[in-house]
Amino acid sequence: MELYELEDHGAEGQKLDLSRYLVALKRRWWLAALIAIAVTVPWVLYVKKELPVYEATASIRFRDFAGNSENLMEDIYEQITSRSFIEQVVSDLGLVVVLEQDEKREHFLTRRQVFAKFTSTHFPEAGKYILRLPGAGKAVIFAVNDDDDEIKLRTVEVARAATDTISIHGFSFQLADQKNLPAEVTFSIMPFREAVKSLQDRIGVDLNRGWTLMFVTLRDNDPYLVTQSVNSLANIFIKKSLAVGKESQGSQLETYRAQAQRAKRDYEEIDGRYTEALRRVGLGGQSGFQMTFEQRRAAAGELQTLTEQQENLETLLGKVSSGGAQTHDEKRLIYGAIASSKIFDNNPTMAITRQRLDVFEADYSKQIELKNETHSDVVKLQGQIDQLCVQIEETARTKLTVLRRAVSQKQAEVNQLAAKISELPTQASNLEELGKERDRQFQLYQQLQAEAQKLEITSAGDSGSIEVLDPAIEPQYPINRNKAAKAASGAAVGFLLGLGVVLTIEALDRTIKTVEDAKNCMRFNVLGAIPQINFGDYYDFHDHEKAKMVDQQLVTHDFAPTPIGEAYRSLRTNILFSKSAGRIQTFLITSIAPGDGKSFTAANLSICMAQQKSNTLLVDTDMRRGVLHNTFGVPKEPGFSNYLMGSILAAEIIQETHIPNLSVISCGSLIPNPSEMLGSVQLRRFLDEMRRRFDLIIFDTPPLNAATDAVVLGTQVDGVVVVVRSGKTQKEVARQKMELFKNVHAKIIGAILNGTAVDLAHEGYSYYHY
Repeated sequence: MELYELEDHGAEGQKLDLSRYLVALKRRWWLAALIAIAVTVPWVLYVKKELPVYEATASIRFRDFAGNSENLMEDIYEQITSRSFIEQVVSDLGLVVVLEQDEKREHFLTRRQVFAKFTSTHFPEAGKYILRLPGAGKAVIFAVNDDDDEIKLRTVEVARAATDTISIHGFSFQLADQKNLPAEVTFSIMPFREAVKSLQDRIGVDLNRGWTLMFVTLRDNDPYLVTQSVNSLANIFIKKSLAVGKESQGSQLETYRAQAQRAKRDYEEIDGRYTEALRRVGLGGQSGFQMTFEQRRAAAGELQTLTEQQENLETLLGKVSSGGAQTHDEKRLIYGAIASSKIFDNNPTMAITRQRLDVFEADYSKQIELKNETHSDVVKLQGQIDQLCVQIEETARTKLTVLRRAVSQKQAEVNQLAAKISELPTQASNLEELGKERDRQFQLYQQLQAEAQKLEITSAGDSGSIEVLDPAIEPQYPINRNKAAKAASGAAVGFLLGLGVVLTIEALDRTIKTVEDAKNCMRFNVLGAIPQINFGDYYDFHDHEKAKMVDQQLVTHDFAPTPIGEAYRSLRTNILFSKSAGRIQTFLITSIAPGDGKSFTAANLSICMAQQKSNTLLVDTDMRRGVLHNTFGVPKEPGFSNYLMGSILAAEIIQETHIPNLSVISCGSLIPNPSEMLGSVQLRRFLDEMRRRFDLIIFDTPPLNAATDAVVLGTQVDGVVVVVRSGKTQKEVARQKMELFKNVHAKIIGAILNGTAVDLAHEGYSYYHY
């Protein structure tokens, strides 16, 4: 099959056909508008009725906090949103009450305008209530049942209710200033668990970068209530945290004290055994053995101390050099631990470096809270801290070398003393073991004593370890006060959603609609685009019924300068003067499916050819459902099928039409094997004879999905033209049917896009609407 593509078709195949989507938007603008209105109107009404939302934040500071656990945030969040915390806040502040807003009231009614104080038990009676002030200084409380019946609960003096607490149905309240009380207030008491869950869902918790500040945030419709709720929640968190901490520290302190007492008793017992062993050996006073033994014990103790210092320093340096610290913060913690090690207690250089590091770290913590990490001041401090860390590492590595040498020397000394002691009697060796055990027990006792004393000091000064740094203040404006912008954003979303739906529908449409679609799908040139013609209801009928409307079908016979006429004249030019096709005398017109308009196109294109003074012959080779005899008002029989059967001569089937220079051959009688007849010798004789008599011969053939007649005849003519219908021909079907020409010698001239929009057929067609 010979395909004639556009020279730059490879590039065009990758383009997005924007014209198709613009036409789709133009055609379905009503759908986009409908969706935009359907989204915008409810959204605007929602925004208009939306209650104001206020946000308040309290900050809590942790003093001397030493921890950077990955689970810290989760632990604190679970603690502050725990049921016990939230229940106390809900109960203390009476968060079970919800005031109903009257649409007639100009301003939002806050709880402070009605109740000076409101609390509840953990089991308030949920339901709807009414507080009414009928006058005479009286206030009446009603409960509303499921049938909307009002049940009077209590009548109180307004003045008394403003000073005393009124308790009823599991909740208590005091009225606000009676001068501003509304005449009637409707409120609801929600179930306690529901109120607890609502508060839990509205709490936000965050920690600063240094893990020293916690921010507790809450949102509510009442600015006063949201402030009180946040501050109450922060205070309860602090009180309970301190109480739990003191209780835990007290229990730990008692444990340390008990362990220290046991260690003291164990030390005294083994010390007695050691003294008795000395007496039995007979080496009391300043004997040579005792001196050697004491030297060995002292040297072993020094060796243990040096070894521990060496191992600790190697471990810390190993974390830095091996990448064990994942972040800069973790590395600085390791460098701080190195600088604070007891190894450097007598090292003035390290002491100065450590002090400078503390100063820079404190400066860095302040700057990072005010500025971001890329700020010049923060970057400068970061560099200074890194320099100090390098100095610390260099000093530590020098000290490590000294420690390794000292450990080696002390080990040799211990080995020499051990060899000397091994030459003494067995009793002396046993005495040495008792001495080691006594020393170990004494060290344990001292360690437990020190831990107990440290915990006592910590407990005494721990009251300020956590505090409210900045309590929440009552917000002046709601966070959702810009309702106009919010409504506009909803309208924009609705508009974009409408466009998106229209474009999605178009993207899912797999039919050929534009010239670009036809080029990309069928892979050859588009000869022309024929605009949609408004035939009214005639498109609801079959081809043979439509064809009865002769005047309606022949739209090019009067030379009228209409878009449809110009489209066919342009198509005629493209076919006759196509560079790729060469000289064309015979060609057939087919389509992908019935209803694509091939017969209509063949008839009007033939008229255009005849109007150019070309002696034109139009042959109806659709011998199953031919319609051209109706279109031009000529007899159906005898026709082309009769000629192929050999029952009549060619000259006898040629019929003149009312169009000058145009002759027609009708389809003729129905025959059982049209495809075989089109490939016969009789057809070749017909072509030879007609080429001598006519300038141009056009064949109207059946659709490709109905028969293979066009494929068979396509091998006998100079070219093949395929008609596809805009918005109807499926792309996949078109590709599949064009595969029929793959293995035959047929020249595909191009395609005709029928039934497209006028503005897509040709830019200049709008001229004819003036």
